[in-house]
Amino acid sequence: MVRKIGLILAIFFGVPFLVLFVILLALYNGLPSPKALKDWKPPEATVIYDYKGRPFGDIALQRRYYVTLDKIPAHTRYAFIAAEDKNFYKHFGVDPIAIIRALIINIHSKDIKQGASTITQQLARNLFLTPERSLTRKIKEALLAIKIEREFSKDKILELYLNYIYLGHGAYGVEAASRIYFGKSVKDLTVDESAVLASLPKAPTKYNPFRNPERILERRNYVLLRMLEDGYISQEEYEIYSKKPLKLRLENRYYGMDYFLDYVKDYVVEKYGETILAGGYAIYTTIDKDLQEHARQVLEKGIYRVAKANGIPALPADYSTAEKLYREQKVDIKPGKVLIGKIKDVQGNEYVVEIGDKEFKAEKGELPFEKGDYVFVRFYQVKKELRWEVLPDLQGALVALDAKTGAIRAMVGGYSYMRSPYNRTVYAKRQPGSAIKPIIYLSALMKGYTQASLIDATPRSFYDPSTGKEWTPRNYEGAEYGYVSLRTALAKSINTATVNLLADIGFDLPIQVGKSLGLELKPYYSMALGSIETTPLQLTSAYQAFANLGVWCKPYFIVKIVSSDGRVLEENSPQCEQVLPTQETRVLVDMLRAVVLEGTAVSASSIDRFVAGKTGTTNDYMDAWFVGFTPEIVAGVWVGFDLKRSMGKGMAGARVALPIWIDFMSVAAYMFPKEDFPVPEGVVFVNCPTPMAFIAGTEGICSQKQEQQEQEKPKDELEGIVEPKFLPEQQEQPKIKEVP
Repeated sequence: MVRKIGLILAIFFGVPFLVLFVILLALYNGLPSPKALKDWKPPEATVIYDYKGRPFGDIALQRRYYVTLDKIPAHTRYAFIAAEDKNFYKHFGVDPIAIIRALIINIHSKDIKQGASTITQQLARNLFLTPERSLTRKIKEALLAIKIEREFSKDKILELYLNYIYLGHGAYGVEAASRIYFGKSVKDLTVDESAVLASLPKAPTKYNPFRNPERILERRNYVLLRMLEDGYISQEEYEIYSKKPLKLRLENRYYGMDYFLDYVKDYVVEKYGETILAGGYAIYTTIDKDLQEHARQVLEKGIYRVAKANGIPALPADYSTAEKLYREQKVDIKPGKVLIGKIKDVQGNEYVVEIGDKEFKAEKGELPFEKGDYVFVRFYQVKKELRWEVLPDLQGALVALDAKTGAIRAMVGGYSYMRSPYNRTVYAKRQPGSAIKPIIYLSALMKGYTQASLIDATPRSFYDPSTGKEWTPRNYEGAEYGYVSLRTALAKSINTATVNLLADIGFDLPIQVGKSLGLELKPYYSMALGSIETTPLQLTSAYQAFANLGVWCKPYFIVKIVSSDGRVLEENSPQCEQVLPTQETRVLVDMLRAVVLEGTAVSASSIDRFVAGKTGTTNDYMDAWFVGFTPEIVAGVWVGFDLKRSMGKGMAGARVALPIWIDFMSVAAYMFPKEDFPVPEGVVFVNCPTPMAFIAGTEGICSQKQEQQEQEKPKDELEGIVEPKFLPEQQEQPKIKEVP
């Protein structure tokens, strides 16, 4: 009887255990082999270097830099062990004590408060398993951890884990996280900084140091306490490190969020495929790390300055600040109000915008906003009916090139990458306005005109084939002129003189000159005033040829691409060609110097360098430009809305774009010694009555008694464009509001 009962009990308890054993064995045998980890090479970021060989950023599928365990400080390793797996060096892959402890805590709290996964289990899960939450996956994770422990040493497992784990803000592994959060290599981390990184595996978004500094401090101090309890630091060290403030590399909040990095990434992915993002390549570029950051700052500052002067709403560049303002705003929806909304969804050509607990559908049109963006919504009334619209951002772009080589030194495609990653330097096609005029005047010089030659600036009507109507150009604020010199006409941006000059010289040569500079001009008289469309990069590239006395260099940005094993995939050097006559181009440069010394860009004369350039403004102040250069560097600035919309009366290139250009060149121009533009053979300077450049043999025009004298009406084109302090004393002061 006893034997029978024993048999029954054996069957009752033994069969389930046998079944469980068979299942576990099947799962174990069906798991991937950890031996694959021996040759495992994790995807590493491709590093971008600036032209001085300094790391500028990276592009990656996973931003990671693999480091061996001996390069990771002991206190960094201990911080992770204390925070994630205190018995790491004692267990066999699974920690039964931790499982029991977590079970008790979770039962007591009636919630999942604590996990029991070891470092080895986390590695197994991340490398071989899916993130699904199920009992089967949890069993596989434990079995696979045991397999890994049988195959590798504890140190190797820890090395793999510290290089693989995701630590937030796009950083995989401790080296990438150290660079992003602290701007240093992991080997240089202090104990408190190591505790910050060890705080992140639990919830990288929740404890993101950039977004939640108070929360990460609390978590850091918890990790330091665990290190104290486990004997890794002393009580004295704990007191010191737990009281230290959080010191982050705040500029890295936008790490990887850069217009130039995107430009490089688009190029290499299209040419080499996405494998280049995971192979640890080195890409050496032409960008200047310091100038790029300076350009970003001055553009952001300049856009806010213009917005404030014109009452244009402007959201903060930082996403978290915009989110804070959105949540704290008082929602009072009525005509005349402008409120911050959040785009909840994009449905075809409509935005679904959320403001508080209300939703509004608004036309998308050509606006670039996407789901999750914060925007301004303006409410207005039409026939007693409440209506609303999403307002576009006031935007800008700045690009700078080496004047001798065409190398891109700075490229900022908007005032905030976080607001809009759309790169306007490369993709935004806008009318250049008067910034196109140098091509007309160079063509005239090539046809035998001099800068002292006179042109009738009386308004004339022309047939415009683009509209099929008669068209009469007008000057800024209706200013009228008689005969003016070419130098004055360009310096003061006199529209009527420029169009009349085009009528005299014809379309063919300006179109040919434009083509040689990468600009496509149309045979319309309005082309003299910039009715074509071009990008900031294209227009700035054209001016590079002026600065280089007719030698145009194709803009380039990749110097060399090197694989992790030292192979050179690509190498580039300047591609330059003489496309314009040297002598006439040097005379044009002198005329563009006059724009700065006595014309619409006179405020740029504050820069103690030899500077030349041209302003540009389109109809209704939709676009504002300034493109200028020294003998060494050329930079272009554009400001406007993404939609063709007026910025406000008086917002001309000299009042909007030029101050940004001056801020940028106040640093960029001083990186080079003060040198004048070279004077080629065949060009002479004579007093006429101020020193002017002439092609040798044509300077006699200055000594001849001219029957027609240059006449100008009292109302000057510079009024309302140039800041009053730069105008001659006899001129009436501008009445248009200045940009502070």
